[in-house]
Amino acid sequence: MKKTAVDNKKILKDLNAELKRLQAELVKANKIEGKDAYIDVKVKKNQARFQRVKQKGVEDKAFGKFYIEIDITAKQTDVFVPMSVASGKKAAGFMYQIEGTAEGSIVTTDIKVRGEGLSQVTVGTLLYAKIPAGKTASFQIQATIRGSFGKTYKIVFTRLNYKLQLADARYQQYLKEISSSSVKFG
Repeated sequence: MKKTAVDNKKILKDLNAELKRLQAELVKANKIEGKDAYIDVKVKKNQARFQRVKQKGVEDKAFGKFYIEIDITAKQTDVFVPMSVASGKKAAGFMYQIEGTAEGSIVTTDIKVRGEGLSQVTVGTLLYAKIPAGKTASFQIQATIRGSFGKTYKIVFTRLNYKLQLADARYQQYLKEISSSSVKFG
């Protein structure tokens, strides 16, 4: 009889571990689909255009100008979103990658935030937009990509990092990809 109780405890422990693993996978799957417990994200504007810069005596430069406006609503608690864009080398709010038919690089990025009840919080060198619970912030992101003529490019935001408390060591992550419009250079 004692052996059965010990066996049952081991089975119960294993089942609890499996349940926790499956719950973590479900949370991640929901975030990839855009279902997040703390924020709601909607793309309001998505524009892209090509610009040729003529240079005397050398090859012209090819640029893509991208503008994306994203509304982020804090659902149940205040949310802190870093007001920065990065390609994955450092922690930032909007993590991006350039997708296209040739190599390209970000030349400039500008991010502005508007909304009722918002405030800006500085922690060290990082700027955060504090979105109060129930309020919406409109993030306006402008980026310029330098690329090759005849090639097509777009920016893909692969995740959005945010915090519920500034003292949190780790970021919460919104994992649904946000893609800009594609633009052909030339």
